[in-house]
Amino acid sequence: MRKSTANIMLVIVTIIWGGGFIATSAALDDLAPFTILMIRFLGAAILPIILSWKALRNLTAMTIKRGLFCGALLFLAFAFQTFGLMYTTPSKNAFLTATNVILVPYLLWLILKRKPTKKEILASTLCVIGIALLTLRVDVIQLNIGDLLSFVCAIFFAGHMIALEKSAPQENVFAMTALQMISAGVLSAVFALTIEGVPKAIPATASVALGYSIICSTMLAYLLQTWAQKYTSANHASMILSMEALWASFFSYCFFRETMSANMLIGAAFIFLSVLYIEYQPKKE
Repeated sequence: MRKSTANIMLVIVTIIWGGGFIATSAALDDLAPFTILMIRFLGAAILPIILSWKALRNLTAMTIKRGLFCGALLFLAFAFQTFGLMYTTPSKNAFLTATNVILVPYLLWLILKRKPTKKEILASTLCVIGIALLTLRVDVIQLNIGDLLSFVCAIFFAGHMIALEKSAPQENVFAMTALQMISAGVLSAVFALTIEGVPKAIPATASVALGYSIICSTMLAYLLQTWAQKYTSANHASMILSMEALWASFFSYCFFRETMSANMLIGAAFIFLSVLYIEYQPKKE
């Protein structure tokens, strides 16, 4: 697969995740957060398990370790994001989660000794400025425990991208996705059943939202991301996936009639330009 095709797959993931904000918001009206994550991840594990059943039966210990580790990082990212959202505003939660864009190059430097280029630093900085303009409101000056939890969430999302970059090229995409979903689902189930209890019923509206979350936002999105990261770097993946904030704002405008200010439009342009800049490769003479 060409890198450009992998990048298109990541753009599709951002569109899916942008619509996922609406589905998650609808599900939260009827179900507790960890219960949603439990249903979401375990439900998303079913098809990848079926498609990779033969591969799963012949997995090496290293493959199992890689898949479960990626899934644990995914669970921790979503858990901290959920708790962060309980104590801070959605706009700051979205911004601080998206700062994984600028964390990835430095974590790669710290963990893998891969020094970021000037181009990567400039592009990630431009992208974070764009995300800030798109998501933040006047309450940004006040910081609280929810902001810290949201930032920790960004660290785990960045770690997940780096772990996928190291693991995905060597592994079966469906098996890796299945292991990630199982790991994240089991961890979610432990917290859901311990803290929130067994849900008595799932209303019809929540069922539709969960269906989208399971099939599109989780199973399809993480299959595409795992596949794409076989052919593109964590740096480039984080830049493209930051467009999730752009699509979330677009869908909020379409479905919830939220206003788009001049700052938001400028921020959206910054995000788009940062992605174009990091992907631009001038042709040699």
